[in-house]
Amino acid sequence: MLVFLNGQVLQEEDAKISITDLSYQFGYGLFETIRCENGIPVFFEDHYKRLTHSAKEIGMPFPVEEAEVKEWIKNVLNANALENARIKIIISKRLEDKFNVVIIPAALEKLPLSYFLISWILHRDSRSISFRHKTTSRGDSYVAYRYAQENSFNDALYLNDKNELVECTRANIFLVMEDKIITPLLESGILSGVTRTKVLELAKENNIQIEEKNVHSLYLSKAKEVFITNAIIGIMPVSRIKLEDKEYQFKTSIITANLKNTYDFAVKEYLKEVKG
Repeated sequence: MLVFLNGQVLQEEDAKISITDLSYQFGYGLFETIRCENGIPVFFEDHYKRLTHSAKEIGMPFPVEEAEVKEWIKNVLNANALENARIKIIISKRLEDKFNVVIIPAALEKLPLSYFLISWILHRDSRSISFRHKTTSRGDSYVAYRYAQENSFNDALYLNDKNELVECTRANIFLVMEDKIITPLLESGILSGVTRTKVLELAKENNIQIEEKNVHSLYLSKAKEVFITNAIIGIMPVSRIKLEDKEYQFKTSIITANLKNTYDFAVKEYLKEVKG
């Protein structure tokens, strides 16, 4: 696989970064994972906006224009003859006040019809920079995700000390209740997902009631449907959640299906607009 590193497209094994890189030493870096279709990074402007905002918030301003990052993505996709792919952009700081920029592409994998989730208790400060922004300080997420995979689940669902649902290691979560959809507050310490934000916008445009609130795990027994979101999977129905000694089963019906269709249509419209 060819990757992008600091202005060059290189073989993966030739892409080398100094051990003085602050992401390696302290997890002081940021990343974005973006879905590309027909060579176009979907909702790229939103990802770039989050990346540059987070960089400013953690005191690591990223002085690269949007168009230049887009060109880097195009170059590495072309070099690998990829059109439909996932790309990971990582920016990190060097001690000499310069940046490392890495772009890693990978072919898109076939998605399942629904996800299975297993709970994972997470002890963390909801105000922590490491979790409110998409930092490279993600050791806990890696461990929880690996645990889920090893136990035949697609992802782990975080619960906090109050037994409230927070998010998955790689996605935001939504519960379809009797009269509305609910999703955890940003103040819960969750990442403000690009797809999450898009779903909130689409729901408002289509008069679908969504409420951001503290979501106790007891809500799972009352939920009609559950779905999760991220940039790669879009809107993904959840059919099974294992929470300690309890297990919940869900069916995907009209609410999740309609919202998924609405989101998929928004992606197609975005791609058409970018193509001009």
